[in-house]
Amino acid sequence: MKKRKLLAMVLAAATVASLAGCGGSSSSSDSGSSTSGSTTTTSGSSTSGDASDISGTVVFAHQNDTTGAIEAMIEAFNEKYPNITVEDQALPGSSDDVKKSLMTTLAAGGSDIDVIEADSIWVSQFAAAGWLEDLTEFLDPIKDQYLEGPLQTCYYNDKAYALPSYTDVGLLYYRSDLIETPPTPPTTWDELISMCQEYQGQNGIEYGFVFQAQQGEPVSCNMLEFIKQNGGHDLDENGEFTMNNANTIEALEFVEGLIADGISPESVLNAKPDDSRAIFEEGQALFMRNWTYAYANAQAETSKVAGNVGVTSLPLGPNGESSSGTLGGWNYVINTYSENKEAAKVFVEFMAGEEAQKIQVQMRSTLPAIEALYDDAEVQEVLPYIADAKQAVAEAQPRPQVRDYATISSVFQEYFHAALTGAQSNEDAMAAMDTALNEALANMQ
Repeated sequence: MKKRKLLAMVLAAATVASLAGCGGSSSSSDSGSSTSGSTTTTSGSSTSGDASDISGTVVFAHQNDTTGAIEAMIEAFNEKYPNITVEDQALPGSSDDVKKSLMTTLAAGGSDIDVIEADSIWVSQFAAAGWLEDLTEFLDPIKDQYLEGPLQTCYYNDKAYALPSYTDVGLLYYRSDLIETPPTPPTTWDELISMCQEYQGQNGIEYGFVFQAQQGEPVSCNMLEFIKQNGGHDLDENGEFTMNNANTIEALEFVEGLIADGISPESVLNAKPDDSRAIFEEGQALFMRNWTYAYANAQAETSKVAGNVGVTSLPLGPNGESSSGTLGGWNYVINTYSENKEAAKVFVEFMAGEEAQKIQVQMRSTLPAIEALYDDAEVQEVLPYIADAKQAVAEAQPRPQVRDYATISSVFQEYFHAALTGAQSNEDAMAAMDTALNEALANMQ
């Protein structure tokens, strides 16, 4: 019943916005969004005008959504563009399952899917394979409404192949009932350690800081954060991996010290996001690194810390300049084999626009890619921490945008884990990792 009431509310808001657009004013406030009455011409560039001459059926494929947000977004689209029919195709399984299914279709040149909601790390791989429509001219007129981090994930080799759906970033969660103002949450590694040592052993706090270093994508995402928080990098200015340096070694030593000193449990070496979340929700950890999804769970009735959860940017190492949370999120892409690209572009521009992203925030609790929504009162009511998250998103860093990120990540996973578990020295592991990464990169050319 609540979902239907919310759906009715957002559709009513969409109708009001549509009527305002008919009066010649944009439905977005001061963001420069072109979601109101916008469409595309046959030249491929986004324009403001009437899309009544564009019709057809758009098949939209995405990972299964249990919140009802996508359904509501499509209904709002249908209110504005009744001449375009959207066939909603929810794909079952995990993100990897969805990717495999899509790759099978795209590799065969299939045209039965027009638009895809794609993980941001798929964009470069799919674009390199020639499966995605070049949207550079389409995105250019409207790109200023998006935050820089999510916008970066839409590009490969200086061309745009996507529009942002929503963004995600690694954040620092903390016990707001303990870390009050003052003191403020830690902004540096030293402050993090000091607060952990002060509070561990009190109020049920067993661990100071939990994060994820399981030998999979978790260790890739988390270690890239630690390294970049300390002034490190992945790809250098010459497009090569040169990660065997003092900043990287210092980041590895910091993580190893967290475990050795008991600030973080040794189990972080096998932890995934849900494992950290479980510890934090039990009230056993003062701080937690996790993705944005963890907020709603931590505030749920089943959580022992509900109502006592704060969120902020990740702290900096001694050589760092920004929080450098790993950038996640999803984007909209158009199948280059689509037979209805003009209708697909109208649909993608709406779904990536302010009206649809607001619906998504309200029902999916995702972070928007559109900057103006971070200052929207209704969005702030749904996500009270969004003002703090804005800086984290602005400073977020994408994972290497290469032809085959999965291969690069598998190298990260092997050698980061070897260093953290002591299977290899930090210096030996990073030297071997640089060699393996650059060999993999050469094989992609």
